[in-house]
Amino acid sequence: MNLLGQITSWSAIAYFVCFSATFNAQATLNNASLSERIIEMKRSADWQHMQILGMELLREPTLNGAAKIDVLVSLSKAAYDSNQFKDALNYLSQLELATRTKVLSDNHFKAVKLQGISNFYLGHYQQAIDFYTRALALAEQRDMPIQTANLHSNLGLAYFKNFSLDLALQHYLKADELYQEFGSAQDHADILLNISGVYIRQAAYEKAESMLLTALQAFNQLNDEYGAALAHADLGVLYTETKRPEMAQASYLAAIDYYEAKNDVRHLSYEYVNLALLSYSLGQLEEGEKNANFALYYAEKAKNPANLMEAQFVLAKILFAQGKLEDAFTNAEQSLIASRTMHEQEKERTALRLLALIEAARGNIDKARNYDSQNIEAQKRLMNEDVLKRLNDYRAKYEASELSREVEVLKQEQRLQRLKEEQRSQLLLLGGIIAVLTLLTAFALYRRKVEQKAKLELSQKVALRTSELQQKADELRAANQVKSQFLANMSHEIRTPLTTVLGHAEDLLAEQDLGTQVQASVQTIYNQGLHLRDLVNDILDLSRIEAERLALEATEFSVSSLVADLCDMFQQNIHSKQLEFIVCDQVRSKAYVRLDYIRVKQILINLLSNALKFTEQGRIEFSVSEVPHGLQFKVVDTGIGMNEQQIARIFESFQQADNSITRRFGGSGLGLSLSSQLANMMNGEITVQSALELGSTFSFFIPCTVYLNSTVTDIQQPQQAQPLLSGNVLVVEDHAENRQLFSRMIERTGATVTVAENGARAVEQCLSDFPDLVLMDIQMPRMDGVEALNIIRSAGYSGPIYALTANVLTEEVKSYIDSGFNGHIGKPINKNELLSILNIHLSSEYASSTQQSINIDLTDLRDSFASTFEQERYLLIDAWQNKDFVALQASCHKLAGAASMFEFPELASIAIEFEKALKHQSESQYQSLFLALCDQLKSQESLAS
Repeated sequence: MNLLGQITSWSAIAYFVCFSATFNAQATLNNASLSERIIEMKRSADWQHMQILGMELLREPTLNGAAKIDVLVSLSKAAYDSNQFKDALNYLSQLELATRTKVLSDNHFKAVKLQGISNFYLGHYQQAIDFYTRALALAEQRDMPIQTANLHSNLGLAYFKNFSLDLALQHYLKADELYQEFGSAQDHADILLNISGVYIRQAAYEKAESMLLTALQAFNQLNDEYGAALAHADLGVLYTETKRPEMAQASYLAAIDYYEAKNDVRHLSYEYVNLALLSYSLGQLEEGEKNANFALYYAEKAKNPANLMEAQFVLAKILFAQGKLEDAFTNAEQSLIASRTMHEQEKERTALRLLALIEAARGNIDKARNYDSQNIEAQKRLMNEDVLKRLNDYRAKYEASELSREVEVLKQEQRLQRLKEEQRSQLLLLGGIIAVLTLLTAFALYRRKVEQKAKLELSQKVALRTSELQQKADELRAANQVKSQFLANMSHEIRTPLTTVLGHAEDLLAEQDLGTQVQASVQTIYNQGLHLRDLVNDILDLSRIEAERLALEATEFSVSSLVADLCDMFQQNIHSKQLEFIVCDQVRSKAYVRLDYIRVKQILINLLSNALKFTEQGRIEFSVSEVPHGLQFKVVDTGIGMNEQQIARIFESFQQADNSITRRFGGSGLGLSLSSQLANMMNGEITVQSALELGSTFSFFIPCTVYLNSTVTDIQQPQQAQPLLSGNVLVVEDHAENRQLFSRMIERTGATVTVAENGARAVEQCLSDFPDLVLMDIQMPRMDGVEALNIIRSAGYSGPIYALTANVLTEEVKSYIDSGFNGHIGKPINKNELLSILNIHLSSEYASSTQQSINIDLTDLRDSFASTFEQERYLLIDAWQNKDFVALQASCHKLAGAASMFEFPELASIAIEFEKALKHQSESQYQSLFLALCDQLKSQESLAS
């Protein structure tokens, strides 16, 4: 190559390098620009502006896969949060397509699930079911039990909206199973709300009401205002269906208050539709029109076509009743258009019926007949679709059954072939196996004989050893009893001369003319005598505990007085060592307990004495506070402290941290051991935390009931006015005389009393009345107090329940509290204690409380027949709930004949179909036809009213 060629080649290479560098730099700039634009889009607070930025980004050819997914996730989330569900569906479908290669990823799963939710909010319930079903399969593959339960719940709600109540209930129950295993109290409350909706639709009103009240109580305990609002809304529907308009209105308004505070326009539209229907049923047409307009306003604001369709229909119905035919026609026509757009065939039929009535009222008979014909065609189409659906389901089941049968035949043939082959091989092995089995049998018999001989020898040795151990145990037990008796006797024998020594020492110290040296010697004798007396007392107490002869004596005393006594006892000695003494009494003023005052004080004296003995500088802190189910005492010092090995031995008898401490500070090592055993006798506990050279913290917990005794004076001085209490107290007691006594005592305070004679009756009373306080006897016929408590608590009652019993031992009281009782009242009743408990749980404030059809001109016979629709509907519901199919068939027969005679063709058609199904025992059709007949009766009843 010549020089010119080389130069040309080098120029080309240089140009390529420059071009590559320029391209890479431009790509880097583009990537940086895209990142900044994505961040700008995410930060946009306005949905329209954010959507414009996002669409521009999606049109960028350089937007790669990960960045595109990021943009789609942000856009779909923002659209969903802004209730722009149509836009959300657009971006979610793109997100699903972009993540199709990773079907188990979070983004793909969320894209499918949120498409279901968005379709549901738009009223596209069948599409929602399709997406929910796909999302459910993904959740099961991803092993996500809570997400699986949530999707079962969503499917139940979608099927409910699609009038498939059996499928709705199936999915709700599957969700409940998963929530019980993996979910929370919130999940259980939510699913109760959903199941109650199905029961309302099935006219099982008692079940629904019980479930809704339980769910409402759970939501209130969880501070879930949204869940409580949903429960109030469903209660409003239930009260409307069961003719309790005042309660229905109160429930709707409670839900509306929450939704207005949260500006939840979608739910506001729902509830104002319900309020409008309630006002319509009560004949309050102006109020109904106002509520319907509110529903229309919020539906338009929410941009929700399903809500808009409902609001338009209700408004048209009320306007028609008022005679405002033009406005009624406009709204009914818009509702009809929306129902056809959304393929809501049942809504289409109701709109057609209303339009026919409006045109008839306007005098347009031909148009009215046309709308009525369309309604009949829609009814036939709906029934044909239902029949076709059932036929397809049957065909699919039949084909699946046939396929399963053919597969099973092939499997049987394969198994038969394998069995023949196995049989040939097994025959070859049979001879050898028989020989081996013969040898094994002989060996097993020989070994069994040897084992039996060995077992016999071993059992003889075990019996001999057991006898020796039992004898040793008896000897040790007798020796321990002798030791305990010896210690007790010696302690008593030592106390007699010791009392004399201390008495004479006190007399000598009182003399004024003793010399200084003699007085010092006598003081030493007196101090050592006191120490010896304390040591003897400790030994005596230990011997009593070991002999199980130490009895506790419970008395009522003030916690503050106990603290004051201990402060007076130790303050001077602590200050004499120039230590700081900090006392913290956190117990309520005038708080009293019922414990063994002497033993509690003895434990605290030992703890404070140890703190004083082992602390040379710094401070000693003594505190007492109320804790759940008892009192907590603490003694904190800045003394020598202990390491872990010393802490492990500190509560053993005759033990201190180590021998050097005994030599340095003295002491027998009995105090903490005795204190620990006394605490255990009172079901209490002493714990210690310590660090070497930093100090120790001893904590003493004792279970007890802390009550206020501030009302004693009021009880003993009846001439002074005492404020009355308000509230309901349930007294559960099997003795009639005791019930009368408790009632009289409690009623004098102003409270009301309900009584129950056994646990079973107590459960009924408590769950029906929800009293403010329950006093529960323990030993009762039929059901005892503990069993009744467990049932009441599991049913959701969370109010205070006190054990009412003569069992006052500390361990028994603790067992009641551990079982779930809030406290204990012993027999005979302490009036002060009872009054204190009443004051805690009952209010002294009085609660005060304050306590409203349109006729269509028809012939007299039609009007008379129509007036029986409500009664017929309730008769149908009663027969359905009692599974009285004979009565159902008779009612259908009567309705079919009368409806045909008085020109109610739709009612007659459904009644005839239901009668046929009952006659031929076509049970699969019962529920859908029952609901259709009730709906038709209610619809005609509303029009007739």
